[in-house]
Amino acid sequence: MFILPTYQGEGIAQKAIFLIEEMFPQAITWELATILEEERNCYLYEKMGYNKTGVKKILNDNTTLIYYKKVC
Repeated sequence: MFILPTYQGEGIAQKAIFLIEEMFPQAITWELATILEEERNCYLYEKMGYNKTGVKKILNDNTTLIYYKKVC
């Protein structure tokens, strides 16, 4: 998901994630990956109840994927 910089900080990503989760009430878990260096992404996911799994994948010197999981 990408939110244009002009609209970042307005809760759009949080609302989008909430709506997606709401569409699938039968889901037992949610999993995602994001870039560790994107601190705002990590903050958002943690704020929404996602927990780091401990799994990381280094893509290059500047980019590391970090994995999150949320148990419903």
